[in-house]
Amino acid sequence: MKAYRILYVLLAVLVMSCGSVQKAANNANATAKKASVVKAHEAARTDFKTMQSRLSVDYKDEKQSRSVTVDLRIEKGKQIWMSAKFLGFTAAKVYITPDRVQFYEKLGKRSFDGDFSLISNFLGEPLEYDQLEDLLLGQAVESLQPHQFTVSNNQYQFTQGQLIEKLFKLRPSDFKVSEQSISKPAEDSFLVITYPDYQVVDKRIIPLELNVEAKRGKRFSQVNLEFRNVEFNQDLSFPFSMPSNTKPMSL
Repeated sequence: MKAYRILYVLLAVLVMSCGSVQKAANNANATAKKASVVKAHEAARTDFKTMQSRLSVDYKDEKQSRSVTVDLRIEKGKQIWMSAKFLGFTAAKVYITPDRVQFYEKLGKRSFDGDFSLISNFLGEPLEYDQLEDLLLGQAVESLQPHQFTVSNNQYQFTQGQLIEKLFKLRPSDFKVSEQSISKPAEDSFLVITYPDYQVVDKRIIPLELNVEAKRGKRFSQVNLEFRNVEFNQDLSFPFSMPSNTKPMSL
């Protein structure tokens, strides 16, 4: 399903690399109050104006596996630009703003131009631009306060279990997300994002790696991201022009 491929490109759109790795070493407080943990998680939010990075993306499903290099540029809260390269050539570009998603494959001559409904339909609930940034920077994509709170396996956990099951796990050392997932058992589907390790770049705690696993029916896919050469608050340009010879994707 082509929608999955675009979803993974969008999920690969952020996060960073370089710097000293920060490992979770503290123990979760068994008597911690939910309100205090939620407040600490919000305080851990990454702040910047712009970011650029080069990242490695490994994609695999039941039909193919592919590794690409991606140049990434972000103006926080405003725009995300990504250029994917394969064998040294530009293979695809993505441009995202708060109200629009554009994407094209140069070799396949296919394109997509629309809003966030593609991702929202997959997740089963609305997803907005700032939530996408949060997901990729190790923040929960929604407020944790309404969810059930427990301390388990040396992590702070927030859960919701209804027709849609949600799980958020926070590291005790810095209150960043170690895992967030959403599943719909009735549809045999799930989306799991894990953050195996974090790092410190310019005094900012950010993911070192980000892994995605998604299943819908018989379809299962994985994406692993590794980020390098991160720079913050540089003057960046975001050039994007949809080629005229591309064919719109039917999703």
